[in-house]
Amino acid sequence: MHVRPLVLSLAPLFAASLAHAQAPGQFEPESAPPGAAVAPPAAAPAPAAAPGGCGQPEARESVMANRWAVGFSIGQMGLAPESQPDNKTNFGVGELALRFRATPHLELELAVGGGREQLADNQQGDREVNTALLAARYRFRTEEAWNWFLMGGLGGASVTRHDATKQERDDAGRPMAMFGIGIERRFRHFALQAELHAIGVGEKKNDVMAVPPPAAVPGTTGGQGGKTTVNVPSAPLSPSEKQSGGALSIGLSYYF
Repeated sequence: MHVRPLVLSLAPLFAASLAHAQAPGQFEPESAPPGAAVAPPAAAPAPAAAPGGCGQPEARESVMANRWAVGFSIGQMGLAPESQPDNKTNFGVGELALRFRATPHLELELAVGGGREQLADNQQGDREVNTALLAARYRFRTEEAWNWFLMGGLGGASVTRHDATKQERDDAGRPMAMFGIGIERRFRHFALQAELHAIGVGEKKNDVMAVPPPAAVPGTTGGQGGKTTVNVPSAPLSPSEKQSGGALSIGLSYYF
């Protein structure tokens, strides 16, 4: 039988059928044996999108990256005796604060402020208020641009004449408590905020009533003109009345 010529004549047909059976995208290098399976080439990795590019939101820096803040605010404060809540004294006040964010939610604050009495005809009165406060804020939605917070603090307040000396302000100091709520719009380093506070001012236990100047009283011996100068005893101690009120302020903060 002529087997060899028959095999040689069928070989081209068999090779063509194998070539058509190869999957699209596959190829055989010249060094590969006929019919050997070859793995497809690895797909090229897609290029990474740059942060803040088209369709990609810009990554926001964490609030813990800038934990210190300096803030300044202006507003109105009103105080009234507890027995006469309608007899309120209004003050235009400013406040400077230093804050530290201990945790994403908790922030500690040291603030000092004060301002002059505001009368009904937009004139300034003779009285002045000064405050110092150590407070804490609990912030909600800490990583959002808009966030709100609750605050509470303890400190001291004094209401004196606007030209009082430092010693007179210290002597007029009373304990103060403050509670409030606020909202803030934060940018990267700057923030705008508004706060509403309830204020309570305590009694001053050793507040001494005004003492009249020494008086001249008749005497039988000593002194000029038969008179002797003596000191009138101090008036008895009288506790000052508690006061309560509120404050509304807006401010600007810088985080660093």
